[in-house]
Amino acid sequence: MKNSVYTFASVFADEILSYLALRESQGHQARRERHYFLTLDQYLQNVGAEEKALPSELVEGWLLSLPEETHINTKIVYVSHYTQFAKYLHTLGIMAFVPERPRDDRQYAPYIFSPPEMERIFAAVDSRITGSRYNDKTAGLQFPLILRLLYGCGLRLNEALCLRAGDVDLDAGVLLIRNAKGNKDRLVPMDPSLTEICRKYFIAAGKAAVSQSLLFENRKGEKRSQTWASSWFEWCLDAVGIEKPDLPRYNRNICLHCLRHTFAVDALRKQDLAGVDMYDAASFLSTYMGHNNIYSTQRYIHLSEQNSADIVSQNSAYTKGLFPEVPL
Repeated sequence: MKNSVYTFASVFADEILSYLALRESQGHQARRERHYFLTLDQYLQNVGAEEKALPSELVEGWLLSLPEETHINTKIVYVSHYTQFAKYLHTLGIMAFVPERPRDDRQYAPYIFSPPEMERIFAAVDSRITGSRYNDKTAGLQFPLILRLLYGCGLRLNEALCLRAGDVDLDAGVLLIRNAKGNKDRLVPMDPSLTEICRKYFIAAGKAAVSQSLLFENRKGEKRSQTWASSWFEWCLDAVGIEKPDLPRYNRNICLHCLRHTFAVDALRKQDLAGVDMYDAASFLSTYMGHNNIYSTQRYIHLSEQNSADIVSQNSAYTKGLFPEVPL
């Protein structure tokens, strides 16, 4: 059953096609999403569904009909796409059950870089301007700034790569992030030190502050790829001696996204040491990072004795003498 030859023929054929057309009009790659609905359409035909409704037994039956070897991550994607379709059906007045998102039993533990490690990484990337394979002065200017934007502002990698020169307000020290996750725009203030680095980059790269050209483009004038950025980061990890652990297949390892987690931890630590209420700090951080709610931000907060010794020490002093001793 190939996408190119399969024709939707279930009772929901028209709705599936109209939904995919809507997605495409919104700028999504609907052709790539199409195959997620092929199994649903086929299942509805196989069970003889004739009513314009998707009750729980139909939806759960479809999900159970997926091949046993289907990986949990793939099932999550199926449910995610179906959920959006169900919401679309709701706008048409059609009942559609929304299942719970399958639980991923893998526990993602992002790597939180320590301040000394970040200093070594910045020193390494700043020195990597020339080399036989990487003799690209433009790249040598770009990646050090990308790294600082990810660490200093907690940006997602693609948010940094999509920045245009005109999105950087050097006077106010603010970044305009366009069409981020959830199709939302947001303003991201920078530390004055990062604003100054951006100003120097504009001069060195010959960028005009009001230009709509990409901030980070290759020699063809195209957006730098995530693969390109990841390759540079892999070099940085090797240069400073940070080894990736041997993890099972599909498990996310140390990567550039860990800088976003590191930003969240460091920002929360500074707020806590400054006496800011943790709930208020987390709420502000949620908005700053572009999350829909504080619960999304919780995944980015990973305090441990290793990366937050100052907070642990402060808490120990506060609770000294509070708890009874236990006899050995």
